[in-house]
Amino acid sequence: MMSIDVAQEVCFLSQTGVGIMGNSLLNMLYLSSFLLGSKPKPTDLVIIHLALVHTVMLLTRCITRTAGILGLGIVQTSVECKLFAYVCRITRGLSICTTSLLSVVQAITISPSTSYLFHLKIQIPDLILPVLAILWIPNMLISTQVLYQVVASRNATTIETNCYAVPLNTLLQGLILTLMALRDILSLGLMSCSSGYMVLLLHRHGRQVKHLHSTGQAPEKSPERRATKIIVLLVNCFVFFYCGDFVLSLFLGTSMKNYVTLLNVSMFVVNGYATISPFVFLTCDTRTQKSPQTRLLYANPL
Repeated sequence: MMSIDVAQEVCFLSQTGVGIMGNSLLNMLYLSSFLLGSKPKPTDLVIIHLALVHTVMLLTRCITRTAGILGLGIVQTSVECKLFAYVCRITRGLSICTTSLLSVVQAITISPSTSYLFHLKIQIPDLILPVLAILWIPNMLISTQVLYQVVASRNATTIETNCYAVPLNTLLQGLILTLMALRDILSLGLMSCSSGYMVLLLHRHGRQVKHLHSTGQAPEKSPERRATKIIVLLVNCFVFFYCGDFVLSLFLGTSMKNYVTLLNVSMFVVNGYATISPFVFLTCDTRTQKSPQTRLLYANPL
């Protein structure tokens, strides 16, 4: 009978494998569309950045977990432990910040000419890359904590990773947790507000278009309804996975005990959004639906 530890490892590796495949396919399809002359949308660079961040996040965690399971000498020294932990922490923060930015850019893109956001619409193409670069700075600074906290274990005897975190000063630990909480709350707030704004705009636009259509579409098939469902789905996925990760991270960060099972659940939850989000884009974006790679994927499901 399969043990609980083995079952957890199988679930984790299966999840990361599916997520890496989805994010890699999403990046390949977007980059190939650019090479074929497709005009990029303002959100395209943000989606590519998000998929790259998720790919690195899942790859890093998959490498460290696989090394622990197979007993490989990939992560043995404190320097290696610090590096992998630092990358994991940065990509986690960049994921939530990039998703928030994507929602804000979408809201600005569909804003009407009478909106106060409309004047930003023309400037978006020039602002995307600088904003994406700026997002790295606070996340790198907040994540420097792990460079001091994470060390290698000299006598690891389980299939778990060889790295562990040493306790920090209570004041410093509280400061780091506060900064992380502020970042997450701000990102969630921006995404919720911008997504709610888009839902209202699309609902208002749908009501106007309904009166103009001589041969009206069924409400379930209209583009406005479809876009609204996509936004609601992304918001629900984001809020569900990251609120769950936020609660678990606060509990684990303030607890003095080592809850291995709860830590595994936390990693599974935080990887959930990185795994699901590329398939939401692949399913809803008409450009990816028209590509032969996507048609082949859905014609031959795993």
